Amino acid sequence: MTTETIEVQPDVARISEGLRDTGYEFNTAIADIIDNSIAAGASNVDVRFGADFIGNISVSVADDGCGMDRDGLINAMKYGSKRRADAASLGKFGLGLKTASTAFCKRLALVSRPDGQSAALRAAWDLDFLGQSNSWGLELASAAPHEVQLLNESAQEKSGTVVIWEKVDRLLSDYTRPDGKPLKNALKRQEDSLREHIATVYQRFLDPTDARSRTLTIKLNGAPVSAWDPFCIAEVSAPAVDKTIPVQLPNGQSATFSIRAFILPRKEEFSSTENRNAAKISNERQGVYVYRENRLIHGPDWLGMYKQEPHFRCFASSCHSTTSSMMRFR
Repeated sequence: MTTETIEVQPDVARISEGLRDTGYEFNTAIADIIDNSIAAGASNVDVRFGADFIGNISVSVADDGCGMDRDGLINAMKYGSKRRADAASLGKFGLGLKTASTAFCKRLALVSRPDGQSAALRAAWDLDFLGQSNSWGLELASAAPHEVQLLNESAQEKSGTVVIWEKVDRLLSDYTRPDGKPLKNALKRQEDSLREHIATVYQRFLDPTDARSRTLTIKLNGAPVSAWDPFCIAEVSAPAVDKTIPVQLPNGQSATFSIRAFILPRKEEFSSTENRNAAKISNERQGVYVYRENRLIHGPDWLGMYKQEPHFRCFASSCHSTTSSMMRFR
């Protein structure tokens, strides 16, 4: 029997459109982009989104990280970009930027420069163009003046990157009056939800007193995001349980797994009303919190072990290993 190997090219229009339905929520999509900023060594991240007077929504995430030259920009926009040299990088598969963005927009632009002397370049995927041409045609051009200004506001004429979503068609439902109050209220609710998500996911980066990770400033629509501490360290001086367990991995490597359990005060036991309100004790925030490289990647829930119910509201536990996973029970 004769066997032949033939190259079968995927249909560009079908693939690019199908990858929009990977299950992203807006908060997790923005977090995927912030992950790239952290991997680039950024100290400042500026997230903005809103709508113009006719209801067109725009989203941008700018940072002052290492930035990219032309080749780096092309690689970053490639579906399945090259693996990063740093094994601790939050990105793993080279898809997050593209799939997270196009889950909500039909045009993704990436503006970047590697230093203050280089001109900023822009690369863009336009799904409408991909569908019409049925080819992987990446647009490359010099950055527009308003894009350079957006970059400079974060990177201060040094290295940096801006991710821009245009043709945003999947963030909010259609509104009869795109300039009306219902749309503004919907955007405000989305902003509040995203602020809480960032405060929780990047707590260790946002808290300058937390030595486990470098400090990062994240702004959302001009206002800095404050860290939210799941374990109320300001009220709980020490964990009730603190153990380190050795683990043998399937590949033969060894690691350690640390478990810390906290008993949070009841509402009437907090030292101040401010700390009590900041703790946000509720059924929805109890359970297991899983971390990788000091970034929350899952939770809170009980991973199928228990139901979230009032008896566990003041019980918190964290787990951390050299493979960078962590749990928190509350």
